[in-house]
Amino acid sequence: MFGLSLGNYSGVNSIIANPAMLTHQHNFVDINIIGANIFVNNNFAYIPGADYNMWDAVRIKPLPTYEEGNNFLYYKNESLKSLATNVRVLGPSAMMQYGKHALGFSTALRVFTAGTGVPWEMPVFGYEGMSYTPLQNIQFNDYNMDLQANVWGEIGLSYAYDAYHFLDNQVTVGISVKYLLGYSGAYGDISNVEYMVQNDSVINITNLDAEVGFALPIDYNNSDFPDSGPTFKGSGLGIDIGAVFVKRKNIDNKRWRRPCEQRYEDYVYRIGVSILDIGRINYKNNAQLHSFENVGVLWQNYDTVSFDNVNQVVGEMSNLFYGDPDASLKGNSIKIGLPTALSVQGDYHFKNNIFFGAYWIHPIRFNGHTMRRPAQVAIIPRYETKYVEFSLPISLYEYQYPRVGAALRLYFLTIGTERLGTWLGAGNLDGMDIYFSLKLGLEKGRCKPKSHNDCYNLEYGYSDKQKLKFKKKRRR
Repeated sequence: MFGLSLGNYSGVNSIIANPAMLTHQHNFVDINIIGANIFVNNNFAYIPGADYNMWDAVRIKPLPTYEEGNNFLYYKNESLKSLATNVRVLGPSAMMQYGKHALGFSTALRVFTAGTGVPWEMPVFGYEGMSYTPLQNIQFNDYNMDLQANVWGEIGLSYAYDAYHFLDNQVTVGISVKYLLGYSGAYGDISNVEYMVQNDSVINITNLDAEVGFALPIDYNNSDFPDSGPTFKGSGLGIDIGAVFVKRKNIDNKRWRRPCEQRYEDYVYRIGVSILDIGRINYKNNAQLHSFENVGVLWQNYDTVSFDNVNQVVGEMSNLFYGDPDASLKGNSIKIGLPTALSVQGDYHFKNNIFFGAYWIHPIRFNGHTMRRPAQVAIIPRYETKYVEFSLPISLYEYQYPRVGAALRLYFLTIGTERLGTWLGAGNLDGMDIYFSLKLGLEKGRCKPKSHNDCYNLEYGYSDKQKLKFKKKRRR
């Protein structure tokens, strides 16, 4: 969401990148009415861009059909597979700056799924079926695969403070504290699995070391949705922290009396550093934790097994590996870490309304229960005015997939994408990205006179009438 969070009119949405950016905005009051970002990416399945693009999806055009009725193809290589889905709905949010201080309030709904280190043959079995003979009777030995899925709400408070200000140098620090409401969460952490698919009805799992946890809004006995328990299955706290250094163009210590008289302070460049999404969600309602420690089984006739509910699935797996349908259950609570990441932002004011930005984000993971945010580095040329803003992000996703995006802001409405090629049919459709925001704001340095008799002098923050009174007092 480069077009929403990095510009000087990003306002309250700047906390997505760095909470310390709140005091570096053109607007001293900024209100986000609604916004959203939908991002999906994988490196296994795709539709050729010549056959289908995102505009076709918007027009609800039928998907193409390939071999055996499949609607997509897959990359035929043996690299590890990954999946990332990041949906963020930006609810009513607002910020206000008062001098060196800025406060923000934010709400959001987030959906995040991630798959990391997925062995190449597993999705191939899913696509071709277990009867796919080229992969049968091969001993596979896979390590360190994990999957996470999480749906949660956020209610956050943000604060930024200009902690250091001397001549043209300024340092701002910021923090966001978010109360997390976990609606649904699940993870699978596989340390090791050794197996062989002998045929379409027999699989020999010689070793499995895995942990599975879930807290879902369904009844595990009859699959009723939603279940009769609490709406939110868990809760937690999330924290973002950041700092921004600014080299300002001018030394400006002019006084002001009203918040609207604050001046936007232009800069030569700014550099920000932040750590995002520190924290986790503790699920204690309708939660199950299952562990399979160094177990194995020769599973015959697995193709005839069917399940009607979640408890049947986990009970059957536990019975297969332990001979007891309850042996794998280790607890009734799980913890899922947020997609923590280190981020660095840079912005250079080239001249007039032209800026050149840079952005880097890298995941920080503590265990297989922590959601993984994809790595990304980008250069972002930008044209920016009060009414029009246009940026053209050029990014490298996961340090290997080049992408070009575009974002346009027309006063209060912003729309953009980091994957312009998927809309133009210029590349394979193996994911998507789109975002928008609808906002209102009050700009710094624009005040309505208190009365028709006062003519405010914005250069000094006092009206001509007030300055005349000061001169008379001095003469006395």
